Amino acid sequence: MTKVLLLISAVVMAAACYVSYLNRDTFVQTRKDKNDLNANIGKELKTLVAMKGDLDAVGTQRDGVRGELEQEDERLAQAKIGFTNAQSQFERSSGELATTVAELNDLKEKLKDLPVGETLETIAGSTNKLKQNIADNETRLAKLKDEGVAKEAELKKAVGELDEVTKRLEERKKLFRRNSLVANVVAVNNDWGFLVVDSGRSQGITPETRLLVTRDNQTICKLAIVSVENNKTIANIVQKSLRRGITVSPGDKVILETLYQ
Repeated sequence: MTKVLLLISAVVMAAACYVSYLNRDTFVQTRKDKNDLNANIGKELKTLVAMKGDLDAVGTQRDGVRGELEQEDERLAQAKIGFTNAQSQFERSSGELATTVAELNDLKEKLKDLPVGETLETIAGSTNKLKQNIADNETRLAKLKDEGVAKEAELKKAVGELDEVTKRLEERKKLFRRNSLVANVVAVNNDWGFLVVDSGRSQGITPETRLLVTRDNQTICKLAIVSVENNKTIANIVQKSLRRGITVSPGDKVILETLYQ
């Protein structure tokens, strides 16, 4: 009986060794696949960390541009106040000038219509006073004319400054909108390898713009622009940049490639 048990044990051990020999390559390949999987996971984690850093940098840049826009808005408000003040001063000077001209014309008419029987000798005092008033008013008129010219120059300068501030503000806003571009894929033709994006020239896209397709903060592929319309862009999918096993779908996000450089 003991010999039979020993024989059975020997057969079982031989069978186990044979099975282990047959599955040796499978075990080795499984371990290798596990190591490769761990390495790929590590790479993906590094990519996600790098992308988060890039997104944080973009957020910082966006906050800086927003601050500059607020400063430009403040300068615009100050320029508008200066423009309003200059316009009010100009209107007051114009009113004073008109009053002075009317008074001067009135004095001239009084000199023409001397009473019958009156001579310059009898009204010398009044004449001298009128002459003095005329001289004073003419001096004042000349001064008001000079002030009016100066105020008009100030008004033109204020208008120019206001236009310049408005132009810079619009350029800043346009730059901010372009750098903050987040568009959407609205249609995809995977057979022909192209897609349609819901943004175009109005959002700052040009034929030279470099775009990326992303999903859940991960880059899927690069795009090569074919044509740009006002609010639509058609682009080819750069196949060599397309992640293996993934296809572009409507609803995927499209951003500027420069945001990740």
